[in-house]
Amino acid sequence: MATVQLKPIDQKEMEIMIQGVTPLIQHKWSEKALREMREKQSGRKTKTREPKNPQKEAEAATYFTKDGRYGVPLLAIKAAIIGAAHKDIGIEKTLVRKSLFIKDELGDGILPMDCDEPVIREDCVRVGSGSADLRYRPQFNRWAVKLRIVFDAENLRPDDIVNLINRAGFGVGIGEWRPEK
Repeated sequence: MATVQLKPIDQKEMEIMIQGVTPLIQHKWSEKALREMREKQSGRKTKTREPKNPQKEAEAATYFTKDGRYGVPLLAIKAAIIGAAHKDIGIEKTLVRKSLFIKDELGDGILPMDCDEPVIREDCVRVGSGSADLRYRPQFNRWAVKLRIVFDAENLRPDDIVNLINRAGFGVGIGEWRPEK
């Protein structure tokens, strides 16, 4: 019987700061919205609408780390990086998915941002029946996130990762109004 000897994974780490070049608009599902969806799906009648509170609605749409800082979902950044990969540019999505990991220092899935205080933006949106409604969301005009990346150096080189991140920022993005949408 032949023996197979696997080489150990050549894990490397790198740190990169991504700097937003356009405002970041967040839209986290609020607990209230999730509760109302659950009630509607279970057949319970939902309450009548309460008056809108723009400040409260924008805060509910904001991502915070477990220690209270403004943040960005780690999975949104990884999805953007994977979304930038394509076999036509020489790096397949599946390769990136299994070879690149972003460290979650706080263990909450949210990466802390270096940012200014958000402004509350008011957007007119179309809801299910086609009628218009107002939504209030936080907009971060200046923002940056430090990524601590662990990768398989046999599959990806540091310059591949930097180029993927640049492509992700240019053509995919994160948050509302991102280029991909």
